[in-house]
Formats: sequence, C-alpha cells, structure tokens
Amino acid sequence: MSYYEYFLILLALVFCGYASYTDLKTQKIRNFCSLGLLYVGTLSQLMAWYLGTTTPLYILGLFLGGGLIAFGLYWFGIFSPGDSKLFWGLCLIFPLSLFRDLSGALSFPPLILALNIIVPYSIGVLGYLLFKFVFMRNKLDLLRHFLKSNFQKKELLEKFFSLLVLIGIGSVFTYLLQHFGWELDRFLSLVFVLVAFTLIQKLLSLLPKTPVSYAVISFIAVWLTVQATPSVSMLLSGLAFFLGLYIVVFVIAKQLVLSLASITLDTAVDVSGLQVGMIPAEQIVRVEHPDGTVRYEKKQVVLSSGQEDSIVISPDPSGLTTEEINQLQNLAAAGAFAEFGNQINVQPSIRFAPVISIGALLTILCQGPFYLKLMQLF
Repeated sequence: MSYYEYFLILLALVFCGYASYTDLKTQKIRNFCSLGLLYVGTLSQLMAWYLGTTTPLYILGLFLGGGLIAFGLYWFGIFSPGDSKLFWGLCLIFPLSLFRDLSGALSFPPLILALNIIVPYSIGVLGYLLFKFVFMRNKLDLLRHFLKSNFQKKELLEKFFSLLVLIGIGSVFTYLLQHFGWELDRFLSLVFVLVAFTLIQKLLSLLPKTPVSYAVISFIAVWLTVQATPSVSMLLSGLAFFLGLYIVVFVIAKQLVLSLASITLDTAVDVSGLQVGMIPAEQIVRVEHPDGTVRYEKKQVVLSSGQEDSIVISPDPSGLTTEEINQLQNLAAAGAFAEFGNQINVQPSIRFAPVISIGALLTILCQGPFYLKLMQLF
C-alpha cells in the first residue's frame, strides 16, 4: 500500500478514537466526527477514481451498499443514528488495496466491517452471559421460565409459522445460489439467510395478525420451498437442517439468552423515575379484548419492532424521549401498569462507538473477516 493509503487508515483510526471518547464521555457521537468521516470517505473514493484504482459504478455500489447496511442496523434497533453514520463513513474510507487478497462478496468493505463488529460483539456478550449463568443460583427458575414461555399454544403456533418462513427463505436462497453458480462461504451464506429471515419477520410484523394472513404467508412459504427443491431427498434434508437451525438459534439460544440477559443486565425502574435516554428492555403492548376492556402486556423482543399503534414502547438504542416518558407516566397514573407494579425493565446503555472501533481495527489487522484469519491459524 502507498503512504496515502496508510494515511487514510490512520485517519480512520483517529476518527474512531475520537468518536469512542465522546461516546464514552457524553453518550453521543459528535456530527463533526461521523459526518466528517463520511465527507473524507467520499473524497477518498473520488481520489481513488482519479488515480484509476476504482470505478464510478463500484463507488456507487459502495456508497449505497454501506448506507443500506448502516440503515438496516439502525432500523433493526442495533445502532443509533450516530453509530450508523460512523459505520457508513468507515465503509467509504478504507482503501481497496486493504482487501486485495479477497474476492467475491467477502471483498466488500461494508460486509467485512459489519461481520467484524457484530460477530465479535455477540461472542463477547454470549461469553459474559454464560459466565454469569455458571455462577448464578436460580438456574432451575430460568429453565422453568424458558419451558413455560415456549410451550404455550399461542407461542407454539407463532414458532411454527416462523419456521415455515425460515424454510422458505433458506430454500429460495439455496436455489438462487445453485441456479446462478454463486459460491459463498458457508458461514456467510448462513448469515445472509438469518439476516433475510430477520428482515422479513420485521416486515411481516407490520401486517395485521389474522388467521387469513398467517394462512396466506404459510402457503407462500411452503409453495416456494417445494418449487425451489428439485428432489424429495433434498427437501427432507433441507427441512431437517432448517428445523435444527431454528430450534438451536431461535428457540434455545434466543430465549435462554434473553432470559439470562434480563436477569443479569436489566434493572427494574419505577415509571415515575424514568429519565430521558433510558433504553427499555421489553416491549409494552396495548391489547384490546372482545369485551371492550384494554390491558397492557409485556413482551420480550430482541430488536425494535416497528411503530404499530398497539405498541406503547419498544427497545430502541435512542432511548426514551420526554413525550414517551409522559405517556408512560400518564398510563401508570391511570392504573394501566398496576399488574407490573408500575415498573419497567431498563437495559444498560451500550456505547457502540468503541465496539465499531474494535471492528475497524480487526478489519485493518486481518484485512478481511477476522474469522478467516482464525481459520488459518488453526
């Protein structure tokens, strides 16, 4: 790499360091940092075009692809707006020569950076939760809550519906890879399937939850699965694989992790003591019964799940606003949350700028997805 490209990498680390400092100190990333990184990253891509090392089409794809992933991480409730802009700027500033040994989808900087941020962070959180689980005293209570919450009629029907959707997505994705002759890393293929499933699940959550909608979507998923599978043996093997994947990831791992995270990390806060910026750890939903009565129920969710009229609050990295706090306090005063003891679980605020900075450092050191370097070592 040239001195100019080393300078861009150094500049990226400086921006990351400053963003981490302000995020840890004030819980905010200054626009000077996030927008400045976007500006410098865009200029670096234009300079690369001038030097003949890239093309306008690639720059457009990089700009739109990085922006799309950044928006997706914000839309799913993982990143705040400042985190998303910081991520987008990093996608643009990395020189292409940094990934010269890679090819295909694995050479796309936004994808590499996203993997190097989300995967190590998830491993770290899971490791911490497992450590807490080993030394916690009420393991049986946790397992009892897990069994009770997953083996009720309504929950079983929703999980069966989600399983059909996952099988349909996985079958179509596998068919497209084979039809176009694309060869993707197995881990990356699995990541794409899980991301597509999560995206479609979030979109489906915006639709009315009626028996007709469930039946139509289930029929489409089954039809796509049958059409995309050339033989009965492949159909059965695919069903077995996605069934095992769903049980391991979305039933055992997800529910146990959520329950353990709720026990070890969340704090119950009285509604009267809520402050601006606090992040809810659960979703509160307004439920209207046929007799006209209205009740408020708590639901455990992983990601922010839209702005339906029935949703009072949902986990959001931006935290509670003054208007939301006033609404909650008015409902509590009316006795809506008496069943919960007028308390809401709040999760610790996560400063993602240092996490993004670690992902950027891994990207620079490994010159690609970090797990490829680990595979080479072992």
